[in-house]
Amino acid sequence: MDVAFVVDTTGSMKDDIRAVKDSLSEIVNHITTRTEDLEIRFGVVSYRDHPPQDRSYVTKVFDFTDRIKRVKKLISELRPSEGGDTPEAVADGLFDARTKLSWAKDAYKVMLLVGDAPPHGKKYNSIGDDYFPDGCPQGHDPIEQVQQFRKDFGSTMFIFVCGCNPLVEVSFRMIADSVDGGKYYSLLEAHELPQAILQILEGVSDLIEADRKVLAYYENHDGIFDMGEAASNLSLELRELKTCLSRLLELGRIIRWPKGRPLTSENMGLNVELGEVPNNIVAGKAFNYSIRVKNPSATIVSVRIIASLVTSEGVSEVTNERHDLSPKSDKMLELKLVPMTDVKGKATLRVEVFYGSKSVATELYNTRVY
Repeated sequence: MDVAFVVDTTGSMKDDIRAVKDSLSEIVNHITTRTEDLEIRFGVVSYRDHPPQDRSYVTKVFDFTDRIKRVKKLISELRPSEGGDTPEAVADGLFDARTKLSWAKDAYKVMLLVGDAPPHGKKYNSIGDDYFPDGCPQGHDPIEQVQQFRKDFGSTMFIFVCGCNPLVEVSFRMIADSVDGGKYYSLLEAHELPQAILQILEGVSDLIEADRKVLAYYENHDGIFDMGEAASNLSLELRELKTCLSRLLELGRIIRWPKGRPLTSENMGLNVELGEVPNNIVAGKAFNYSIRVKNPSATIVSVRIIASLVTSEGVSEVTNERHDLSPKSDKMLELKLVPMTDVKGKATLRVEVFYGSKSVATELYNTRVY
């Protein structure tokens, strides 16, 4: 897992940076213990501002390393100072993180933006002392940068934004919300930041474990299985399974999307209970008929119900209708059956439920038509 800190290093961030440095080893130990065989690399992009607001630097880039002592040293050497006007070079930090860090193709990627001042530009702030009201002088835009992150790296890239000041609530939340799955954390105290980072990395670790389960299932079935059945067996929502498979493809762990195989009612776990029919029914008049269907699988199931009336003059169809059943549902289907016949006397009502072309439940009811 590659983790990049894109961090504001102006003076007001001093306490937050110290808190991360002091907790980094503990965070890494916790995550590597929680996720077996996980290798973590950290990179840092620090940003301040453009001259004349800040003449020290705009950004500094420290590429990924798995040497935690080295990372701690890098963080401890970030000397928050300067800053000039209130907004900072957020866009430049994001641009350099995207283009200058050596992101590994086969790694889960975490970009963590941390700051307490909004980006330049009226789009992101209404502060009177913004020296660059038209935005970043280099033409970079924070939202465009995080969206490009996702375009460049797909679903293996996770975007998190931590605002360390109410002043950035609106702008940083805009940045996080501009990409699917982006998350914003509002932090008011420096000691909250390490806990937020731990929570973020734990969340990614949980996704890694889910991907590992899916990969094992994929390999055990030689990449040939039904998606709904697999989701049910793995206790995942179908959307989660598809997301896991997308990440595994992008990571190069699988070479193709799984091939499906036909579903059966048995491996779906479909259960059908047919209802009762009155001993006497009236020609042309509807009567109520109930069917209970349980769908324990993680996919939508469609069943077709066909009812036919058999009299001395032949067979007439009473109903032929389809019903969709939600994943993990237990549903009572209420039908209105109308026997359309002119023949009075003894009759038989046949009710059959089909899943695909296969009959999964059939019942014959002896009745009388009046």
